[in-house]
Amino acid sequence: MTEQRSGKAKIGILFVTSGWFREVGLQDPSGDTSARVEAVASETVARLGRFLQPVCPGVLYSVEQARRAAAEVRRAEVAGVLLCPLMWCEDAIVRAALEGLGDLPLILWTFSPASSLPQFVPFQSMIQGSGAVCTLQLSGMLRREGYRYRSVVGHAADKELWRELENRTRAMGIRAELRGLRVGVLPFPCDQMSTTYVDEFSLRTRYGVELRYLELERVRAAAQGLSPDAVQELRREIEAGGQEIGVDERNLTEGIRYALALEQVMQEERLEVLAMNDVIQEMHDSFGLRPCLTNPRLSASGAVISMEADVAAGLCMYILRSYSGQSPFYTETFSVDHAANALLLGHAGYHDTVNADPACPVRIVPDVEYENSDRFSGAVSFFKYRSGPVTVVNSVWDGEKLKWVVVEGESLPGAARMDGNSHLFCRLDVPVREFFRRSVDSGVSQHWIVISGSHGRALCQLCEQLDIRLLRLGDGSAGAGPEEF
Repeated sequence: MTEQRSGKAKIGILFVTSGWFREVGLQDPSGDTSARVEAVASETVARLGRFLQPVCPGVLYSVEQARRAAAEVRRAEVAGVLLCPLMWCEDAIVRAALEGLGDLPLILWTFSPASSLPQFVPFQSMIQGSGAVCTLQLSGMLRREGYRYRSVVGHAADKELWRELENRTRAMGIRAELRGLRVGVLPFPCDQMSTTYVDEFSLRTRYGVELRYLELERVRAAAQGLSPDAVQELRREIEAGGQEIGVDERNLTEGIRYALALEQVMQEERLEVLAMNDVIQEMHDSFGLRPCLTNPRLSASGAVISMEADVAAGLCMYILRSYSGQSPFYTETFSVDHAANALLLGHAGYHDTVNADPACPVRIVPDVEYENSDRFSGAVSFFKYRSGPVTVVNSVWDGEKLKWVVVEGESLPGAARMDGNSHLFCRLDVPVREFFRRSVDSGVSQHWIVISGSHGRALCQLCEQLDIRLLRLGDGSAGAGPEEF
């Protein structure tokens, strides 16, 4: 596992302009046009630097310059490339600038230096802002040559543009992180719910994600090998956090052992996602309980845990955590309140108490599903999710790639709505009929990942960059439509 990332991706910035303008005397290298273009480039890099690490070889206007720039960007091992024609330029310059970079995610920016034009536009002013003609010209060439890119459009003061650039470049960074990401499966897929299955070969080929299957005995041995001091140390952290302990000493101690054992094995295997098959009898025979006690050190490391061996949901949690900096909440749709247009969302198993509603104390309670059948009645971190706007995401493997369904809503305030399992009462922004009809028509799982805030539009841009199919409920214009499913 690694410490939580800064969120700043390293991105190559390619500003291109015309060599021909200089050759025919339209642009004097020491004149006003060159100075203005250089100033725009400098200001743009400074602003981009607020949310990414720019690798910018300068403003390019020749094939030789472009080739040197491409080499510099390659050496920097960037996560993606932002191509921005500040003026019209020749195809040859762009082709040279992209030399050897074709496997990197590419954004093509139709840039304007200002939001409006004066009543009369002098010729030199026109060529200073002629990047728009270039992106249209380049788009045909890039498509025909097989480049995969996404297009953004906007002027230097366009706030929406800057938000989109931040979202898309952050997604480039996440895409780079996925290459080599190790996902633990404990111990094997869940045959009780085969919608959670993934094609691990295609998962590795498309996203670079590796699965690592873990033995139950390894976790059991790690739990039983812990020293009393290690157990006491985590207990002190729990008590300092003000959690109400509603289990006896025996069950609390065993719960702490397995919370620490998960941390130990994930660290040894360099795992940032664990998909735990918690409903198999083999786990309960081996452990005597289901690991359900929050380990705050796992939370601090950025690791995420999904239940029922749901790898696609675990990857969704990882991506949402990298994107938002929040700890995602793993749920399923327990019940429907049609009158309130709301869902009771929650799930048994492991959850991060950082998501608890401050108005409702976190309690450690027995595992309601297994307290009468396991050797231990369990120690479960139980809470109600905090109130406020939320984004709710379903993630499945659709046979070819990851597919997300996204809906927004509000986690409603008030007292806990149920016992046993951590949960939220979520009023949707779309009718519950539409939620179920469109979700079921598209083909989903029962598992929904929750993060705080309204992120639907940003997730459309994120999924485009990450090659994830998307259906956004409540906005038919965003993402892939249901007909693509």
